[in-house]
Amino acid sequence: MKNTRFLLSSIGQKLLLATSGTIMFLLFLVPHMGGNVLFLFGKDIFNSYAHHLHKLVPIVIGIEVLMLVSISVHMIMAARTTWANRKAASSRHSQKGSKERSLAARLMPWSGIMIFAFIVIHLANFKFYEKSKTMLDGHEVYDVYGMVLSRFQGDLWYVGVYLFFMVAVGLHLSHALQSALQTYGVYVPRTGSKIKAASMWIATGMASTFAIIPIIAYLN
Repeated sequence: MKNTRFLLSSIGQKLLLATSGTIMFLLFLVPHMGGNVLFLFGKDIFNSYAHHLHKLVPIVIGIEVLMLVSISVHMIMAARTTWANRKAASSRHSQKGSKERSLAARLMPWSGIMIFAFIVIHLANFKFYEKSKTMLDGHEVYDVYGMVLSRFQGDLWYVGVYLFFMVAVGLHLSHALQSALQTYGVYVPRTGSKIKAASMWIATGMASTFAIIPIIAYLN
């Protein structure tokens, strides 16, 4: 009962928000980025990565279930936190404080919604997209490399939409990383913070890494 009350408190909700976000960052976003980078090294390496990943189906399914739970918790806690913040912003002091927040912080709800929409579109266009097969070291494997190429080649509009979503990812991450550390008790000063700077550079680097894939595929 006490644990339930704590989790429903303001601090508890922020802790759930930070923890669910951290799980998605460490178990999905970072590994996914690492796998995507292999696209830059050519067809065989990328298809080999996808083939070996397919062999780890039980582990992958377990992570996907954990991601589904994390996304659900994250969205619910984000909605509750946003609602609470808007109620608090009714005072003049809170309104002044909200103006001092960064653009990324003010756009967190919207960038979060965009990222959720992107996940749905991404799954529809890649995970559930029909894949042809190709030969790799004498074995027939799914041609994931060819699927990525075919999805982006000749479709500048889709590349533009993908890049637009990556801007949302960068903005969301730049605030989320520092915010999560604050939730866990790390002091982050308002100005001159190395943590804020590191969060911005990590977010920019990750978003740029994801963004370069459709660009390379389109130009290939």
